[in-house]
Amino acid sequence: MNAPLLVIPLAIEWVIVVTTLAPILMPGKFQKSPQLGISIWFTAFLSAGIATIAVLVISVWAYLDTWTALNNDELGSESWFAALLVSFAPWVALAAGGITFALVNDRIEPLVANSKEIAPLFAMTKQPLMHFMGTRVYLVELPIAFALASNRDILISTFAKDHLSQDELAAVLWHELGHVKQKHFAIKRLARFIRVLSPKLAASRALLNEIDLLCEVSADNYALKKVTAPTLNLARSLFEN
Repeated sequence: MNAPLLVIPLAIEWVIVVTTLAPILMPGKFQKSPQLGISIWFTAFLSAGIATIAVLVISVWAYLDTWTALNNDELGSESWFAALLVSFAPWVALAAGGITFALVNDRIEPLVANSKEIAPLFAMTKQPLMHFMGTRVYLVELPIAFALASNRDILISTFAKDHLSQDELAAVLWHELGHVKQKHFAIKRLARFIRVLSPKLAASRALLNEIDLLCEVSADNYALKKVTAPTLNLARSLFEN
């Protein structure tokens, strides 16, 4: 079966549509349904990624079809120049893949290095504070208002704990618990990974901004089931100052 070459322009067109229209049409459209918005953003980028992979696979498939046809002399002996070009195609593809891998590794490596440097610092300074709804809460010695949800834990700075009332502290913990329960740490990390791989695309910047915003809205919605909006807003004001 011959390679479906018609898929290539269609797939490329879809990638262009996603990367150009997403940052124009999608931002700010999912404030009332943040979880739906997160799903739609990642689905759009996933489909663009699949389309890109399809283009590469079909291109290699077409190379192999042409090479087979030339070896069987189905295209005629006058196609020696085409045969020469096709013979170089796998090497070109391999070189492109190697260059891409090197560029991707170059962009990812700083993230890995930063993670290795920051994680031990938190590990050394954090102290167990409490268990909140089955989630461990750690106190971190920091002179600034700071609260963060990881995959399984919540970190809060000593400054924030000392400057929040009991109700405001509860509001912060419910907000961060929303991040934990809805796996926002992993979702944000995936968005940042996409941004690192495609720093020139406005769509990836829009993705990162929107995912950060929608995760915060979703965590707020989770907290507002347990605390009042004024209390949550008061707690938030400490972190915004």
